[in-house]
Amino acid sequence: MAADWEEIRRLAADFQRAQFADTVQRLSERNCIEIVAKLIAEKQIDVVHTLDGKEYITPSQISREIRDELYVHGGRVNIVDLQQITNVDLVHVESRASDIAKSDKSIQLVLGQLIDENYLDQLAEEVNDRLQEAGQVTIAELCKSYDLPGDFLTEALSERLGRIIHGQMDQYDRGVIFTQAFVSRHRARIRGLFSAITRPTPVSNLITQYGFQEHLLYSVLEDFVNSGRLKGSVVGGRQDKAVYIPDIYSKTQNNWIDAFLKQNGYLEFDALTRLGIPDPTSYIKKRYKSSKLLFLRAACVGQSIVDQVEASVEEAVNSGTWTDVQSMLPSCLSLEDTGILLNQVMRTSNIQSSARIFSDTIVVSEKFISSCTSLFDPLMRGKAEKEIKSNPVFVISEDDLKQASVVVENAAFSKKDKRDERKKKASEGSGSVKGSGGGNAREIRIRKTKKKGRKDDDSDDETTTTTQSRSKQQEVPFMTQGDIEEVLQKHVQDCPEEMLSELAEHLIRPLTKMYQEVVRSVFMSSTSSSTGASRKQTVKDLQEEITNLFNNIRLFEKGTKLFSDETQANIAKHVLKTVCTDITNLLFNFLAAELMMAVENYNSITNEVRIKILGKLPEETKGPLTKLHNSLNAKSIEDFLTNLDSVAEVCGILLKKGDKKRERQALFQHRQALIEQLKVTEDPALVLHLTSVLLFQFSTNCMLHAPGRCVPQIIATLSTRIPEDQHKLLSKYQGLVVKQLVGQNRKASQTGEDSEEKQQAEEDTPDAVRKELLSLTSEVKDLALRPRKISLTEE
Repeated sequence: MAADWEEIRRLAADFQRAQFADTVQRLSERNCIEIVAKLIAEKQIDVVHTLDGKEYITPSQISREIRDELYVHGGRVNIVDLQQITNVDLVHVESRASDIAKSDKSIQLVLGQLIDENYLDQLAEEVNDRLQEAGQVTIAELCKSYDLPGDFLTEALSERLGRIIHGQMDQYDRGVIFTQAFVSRHRARIRGLFSAITRPTPVSNLITQYGFQEHLLYSVLEDFVNSGRLKGSVVGGRQDKAVYIPDIYSKTQNNWIDAFLKQNGYLEFDALTRLGIPDPTSYIKKRYKSSKLLFLRAACVGQSIVDQVEASVEEAVNSGTWTDVQSMLPSCLSLEDTGILLNQVMRTSNIQSSARIFSDTIVVSEKFISSCTSLFDPLMRGKAEKEIKSNPVFVISEDDLKQASVVVENAAFSKKDKRDERKKKASEGSGSVKGSGGGNAREIRIRKTKKKGRKDDDSDDETTTTTQSRSKQQEVPFMTQGDIEEVLQKHVQDCPEEMLSELAEHLIRPLTKMYQEVVRSVFMSSTSSSTGASRKQTVKDLQEEITNLFNNIRLFEKGTKLFSDETQANIAKHVLKTVCTDITNLLFNFLAAELMMAVENYNSITNEVRIKILGKLPEETKGPLTKLHNSLNAKSIEDFLTNLDSVAEVCGILLKKGDKKRERQALFQHRQALIEQLKVTEDPALVLHLTSVLLFQFSTNCMLHAPGRCVPQIIATLSTRIPEDQHKLLSKYQGLVVKQLVGQNRKASQTGEDSEEKQQAEEDTPDAVRKELLSLTSEVKDLALRPRKISLTEE
């Protein structure tokens, strides 16, 4: 023990001597810096150099100083301030602050600031003081006051609700904190305010005027309405359009609506909207579930009005008169509503086939329309007799293939002279009284044989709409709409002008069809009365007509050569089915006259009739005629012309090949016939067809006889033969015509629809296409009708 104390005394004496002894060796500051730098590089010590370069500080010391400063600043300090205080680079301060926030859950790093739980508790106490004073606080206000993010504040304050903060957070809007006293005060205000309301009031106006908290208001209001404390309802949900309707107003409103419907038999939707009902249709359907109401566009009508209209319509149908329902309907109903009502009444009464609707409000019985039609019977007979004397060519063009079988049965009358009839055709041309020559006679056959080709199921036929428009072009006009209106005004009394106008428009088509029959019957009676006269056709007349047709075919073949092989085949097939068939029928009918089998109009001879005639002919003529007949179903015009030479030789007919003068005459007559037809037509498809053919003849000096489906190829050929602007106009017009035809074909294919669906389908038809076609028709016509210099070959 004594030895140990001795050792201690000796060590203390050595330590004292060392303290008081002078330093033998001292390190310079430069050497110290180099030594520390070497140790730092070898990672033997972990220190941080201060910004002023005079001190080294360890990371643990930085952490201690940060914690001390956080405590000194009351639990919230900015990292930038810590950098200035510790005199260390900001990177080291941020690193140590991040480590402190990760290691200590009570400290958080938010937007470059260190915040501990003590600061949050102190903040919660301040918020609680403000809450108790104001009744509610919003997170947005707190964000501005404390410069902290909203999500962080919401989370921090939510943890302290009920512990430090005596209040609650809105479940619909977590950005608002309020006290129970505030909720009670609002409930009382809401209860008093809405109890005093006597008319529909937008909730948004009340929120703005009285400063209610929106979600709290809707929640409290919903509780009051569901519990029955407030007698009313909220319409429109929790939206800006929400409206509070008190029961007293609803009751008064319902009483007024019930009384109005009972007294007047209808309800106008606009009137209900003015009463504060946002959705009148749903309201009426919900309130009058058991009532039979007819809903229109702007109103709904009761069964009493429907019954009144139905009785008036049935009376008009049964008595064969007309009735205007506008006088018995409310003035608020539009023409569209009136039309819907009338269609519904006629559908339920099953009288759609017995009456028609004119001017949207007038129901006219079919008996009345028939009586109006009968007014024109005397006029038809007189006009038909005059037409036969002045323009018999119209009657001949109407004598189509439907009469073929009847004509064959009456072959005994077909021996009569047909020269006069053909001369009439030649003199009338394409419907022109001033035309003359074989060229025009051929032109009218072209227009008609297109129709025949369609009946033979020819693949070269044109579209259905073009067929209908061309057949209309051949009809004999009876009266214009204005003339029909004048006749109706003289014989029908007390009718509105609008009704007479629509009635005249409706009667144009049936009267025209009836007139065709009357003209045909008058013509047949007039021709039958003159059958005793000698009308046998001479070989000379036959030879002249066949020569004209023969030369026309050659000219058509010349124009065909300017197209591609496929288009040439289509045009050749069309020529064979039309003009070539005409010349074949003419020869067959000439030979059939000797067998007492001739028909009155050779154009009505069908394939079956030709075969029947071939069976009766002698062998020397049967062979060449059979080849000629078979060549009509081939694709070569040259083969047909070769067979035609053989038949002409057998029949003793000399075919004269046309000279330059005859060709110029044929070109001129063909062009004039097409121009006259183009002037009077308004059908877009026919206008495009005629204009294309005329431009082709103008640019190539070649006649062309092509089907409608070859019009695109004709227009394509014209691209290098006419100015670019004219070709663009033709191409644009062609596109519009195709759109119109496609729309019309689609409409025609719709079947099984009720009247309302058909009406909707008609409304869906593109009016823009029709309007643009009308605006361009005159320009397209002018391409062919404008004056131009005649080439030397046509002079």
